[in-house]
Amino acid sequence: MATDTSKLELMKEVAVTNLNSIPSAKSGDPRAFIEAAVSLIGRWWNLRSRWDTIAPGYCALVLDHEFAAAGVPSGFSEKQLFRDAPDPNLGGHIHVSDFSLSRVFRDQGGHTDADSICRQLKTLNLGKAPCVLFDPKTGVMLAAEQGVSGPIIPSQLSAFDGNLTVTNIDNLINGLYNSALKFPETFPHIWWKKEKFIPIFQAEKLYQGLLYIHLKGNTQGTCVVVREDQTNAGRTDLTLTSLNPEIAFVVEMKVLKSFFYQALGLPVKPFTKSDNEDWADSGVGQVCDYRTAKQAKEAFLLLFDMRKKHEHLGKVSTRCQGQSVQYRKYDIFNATARDVRAAKPKRSKTR
Repeated sequence: MATDTSKLELMKEVAVTNLNSIPSAKSGDPRAFIEAAVSLIGRWWNLRSRWDTIAPGYCALVLDHEFAAAGVPSGFSEKQLFRDAPDPNLGGHIHVSDFSLSRVFRDQGGHTDADSICRQLKTLNLGKAPCVLFDPKTGVMLAAEQGVSGPIIPSQLSAFDGNLTVTNIDNLINGLYNSALKFPETFPHIWWKKEKFIPIFQAEKLYQGLLYIHLKGNTQGTCVVVREDQTNAGRTDLTLTSLNPEIAFVVEMKVLKSFFYQALGLPVKPFTKSDNEDWADSGVGQVCDYRTAKQAKEAFLLLFDMRKKHEHLGKVSTRCQGQSVQYRKYDIFNATARDVRAAKPKRSKTR
């Protein structure tokens, strides 16, 4: 008979395996499908080393719950147990699904790259359908809530060892920052008017959603990632929990910007360095309260700096250091990496 200890360990294992796959968005929301698709891909990525071979080429998971309403379209067949039985032959195919990935139709395959899939989806009138593209060989994942005809967010699945540590979380966040967030060539729709350094309204919500999806995909089967986790101190932006051993990290995000916004999302007056410092400083208090409420081991303050000048916030940095908060500032540029390098003043050859 199992001891109480072994039962507890079993319950933890079941929780960490399943809780992180539950979407935070409502079931009818396209975001729920994106989250479900990312979770499935994350679990698949963790299993890849157990197969002798995997099918090459990009694949796509696409939402169209009425795809087979008038019969299964030519060139597709229903894929049984798609969600429950991971398939090493995921690559090269388009999979059209309902919201929960419980009924999936797969094409005949042969897609070697993302361009081939995008062209085929547009031919099938699915260019605006929410989807996730994935390369099983490299772990590159492309999420498109508005379909391949709209903005696409790249992400990179990596070899996460399952340990909830500051270094591991830094590596995951830096991977997303360097691959998708830093320059507008990979993430142009964060700017409302990039030439004037004006981000979109509620940019923090977008960053929160992107980081949530990225961490969720990379930590499947190891940690639980919760968005807007309710506590008696308010709602965290993100909470990460490892159940064996029991460790929690809490995350608060702030966007540093150049303008105030009014209710309709239009910039109305400058947001000064002092304003930004106060805004970021408020995040220190929030994340410290969340850490106490969740009895978390670590607290992160993530600042996405969208100002024209990425000035250091000394007061905030010092306070974080004094209160053992992990202070991170990510500079966001309004030009391509090439243009940013070209704009830097050249060093004089004379001394």
